[in-house]
Amino acid sequence: MPNYSIDLKASEAQKEEDDRVLRVMRALGYTAAILAIAIGIKSWYSTHFVHAWALFIFASLMGLNCLLFDRLQFATVFRSSFLLLVSLLFLYLIASGGESNTGALWFYVFPPFVFYIAGPRGGLALMAAMLALALVIFRFPELPFVWTTYNTDFQIRFVATVCFSTVFSYVLDRSRRKAYENLGELARLYETAAKTDELTKLPNRRDMHSHLEKEYYRYKRHGSHFSVILMDIDHFKQVNDTYGHDAGDYVLIKFAEMLKDSCRKMDIAARWGGEEFLILLPDTSLVQALAMAERFRRRIELFTAHFKQQHIHCTTSCGVCSISQTKDVAALLKQADVNLYQAKLKGRNMVIPLVVQKGE
Repeated sequence: MPNYSIDLKASEAQKEEDDRVLRVMRALGYTAAILAIAIGIKSWYSTHFVHAWALFIFASLMGLNCLLFDRLQFATVFRSSFLLLVSLLFLYLIASGGESNTGALWFYVFPPFVFYIAGPRGGLALMAAMLALALVIFRFPELPFVWTTYNTDFQIRFVATVCFSTVFSYVLDRSRRKAYENLGELARLYETAAKTDELTKLPNRRDMHSHLEKEYYRYKRHGSHFSVILMDIDHFKQVNDTYGHDAGDYVLIKFAEMLKDSCRKMDIAARWGGEEFLILLPDTSLVQALAMAERFRRRIELFTAHFKQQHIHCTTSCGVCSISQTKDVAALLKQADVNLYQAKLKGRNMVIPLVVQKGE
């Protein structure tokens, strides 16, 4: 059965990462707005009125974008608007020179956070577009929106250092994201290992307890009855003693495969411990569970495992119980274990409560 809990946790982890990025963007947005206002005030008192007004407008739009996100929580709009405003600010600083023709220097802070926000592919595309526009500004100072000029040496050094910063930021962001993915994969593998029996690949006892509790909660809430089948491979110790432990492991694996093949999609089969297996049957009455257990018992009775030229025949005993007969999960499991014990006492290779066939 697919493990939906792992997929759910993976999506939750991705959502946490997205929320973390948005929180960082929000903090950067408010910080950028405050910083722009401070520099704008300084420019105003330095009589750079156009530059001051540009910074005030940017601060207002950035602050408004953050406030709208706080109120409406439109993440995609906030992210796109954030990148657009910052890109326009840096292009303005390059085209105008800012104060004392040093505005272009602010561009060095652009690559790290654009990769953090937009990702490797989006970051590369945006950086390529920004560098192309910067080159247009450098090479065509006569354009109406360009108010400053840069000498050739500065242009060469600026483009070279920005390219280096872009590549470095790209590598760091890819490494960060790859490390995050690896940690997520390790967490998923660990969770799978913690819930899966290594030999049979069935859910283990711990995972089955979790499914039983969920099914019991559904029973208490909606009245959906469920049953369990506790089964044991008869005389399994003799299999190990006669054919060896490798043969015993092979029998367990084949038994588990037949068990999974016999179950419905909604059923959950688990290795309960040793040679014991437990099947959880949702929306199943005692009579239906007994019929399923008997069908499986007959199938095992007719099956022969072939291992290294050896033919191993085995049978199974089953104890069946329904939640309608007990008060809780613990009592359900206890009664199924009592029924299994009775099946062993009465000669094994049977289902308890007894299934009486027509004509018998």
